[in-house]
Amino acid sequence: MKIVDGATRVLGIVGDPIAQVRAPEVWSALFRANGVNAICIPFHVSPGELPTFFAGLHTIQNLIGLIVTIPHKPAAARYAAHLTDRARKVGSANLMRRESNGTWTGDIVDGIGLVGGLLASGQRVAGRRALVVGSGGVGRAIAFAIAEAGAASVHVHDVIPGRAEDLAAALAASGTVSGIAPPAASGFDLVVNASPLGMKASDPLPIDPAGLDRNAIAADVVVHPPMTPWLTAAAACGCHVQSGTVMMDHQLVAMQTFLGFENGDYTPAAVRRALGEETPGKP
Repeated sequence: MKIVDGATRVLGIVGDPIAQVRAPEVWSALFRANGVNAICIPFHVSPGELPTFFAGLHTIQNLIGLIVTIPHKPAAARYAAHLTDRARKVGSANLMRRESNGTWTGDIVDGIGLVGGLLASGQRVAGRRALVVGSGGVGRAIAFAIAEAGAASVHVHDVIPGRAEDLAAALAASGTVSGIAPPAASGFDLVVNASPLGMKASDPLPIDPAGLDRNAIAADVVVHPPMTPWLTAAAACGCHVQSGTVMMDHQLVAMQTFLGFENGDYTPAAVRRALGEETPGKP
């Protein structure tokens, strides 16, 4: 199959910044492997230009849909005429599908990816005391998914005033033991960095690893680098660590279903084959 021709369809990914994303590489390789004439294209759009961007998308007839990354996930939900129950509860969308009447339907599958990656590697989520640092779109999705997977409690933190309090209240309203906590791992056995810290070499550690138990799980949403300073510090404590690439790869089947690709293999194993990777989560 030709890589690009006049019949090629486009799956976009929008964010600010965008250079760190892995989706264009992954999705374009999966499309080729599954015989789908499509590519994934990154769009670097600032928050102030998002209305203009979405207005322009309505004119693109060969657009399959849109993946949404930081910081646009909460805003993307407001552009959707329809939200899945999951996206409505979280209040964000990281995946959007354009319907035949031109309206958008939004979903969020970050939490599915994080929990699915842990379960696939034999890790237990149920009964754990969780801390999620970062209460934006991805943090909210992860916090609710961890709660739904049976965590004993889900505490949250955010540097933006009021955001963690809102998430903790929403979790409590859904029946989950929750509250605000400082970004410190001590006392928790499932600790997730859902903030952008770790993307830059100059970033401080998002979470203090002191007191991290070797039986705990440490996870990160940052894709590049796959072993962030937070995960490196947690691994030094003997913890099981999960990179952002693992979270991403375990979203793909849910994305496949949502976007309407009925046939083909979009599993993490298919990603490794398509990219020539020998191990999960290789950058």
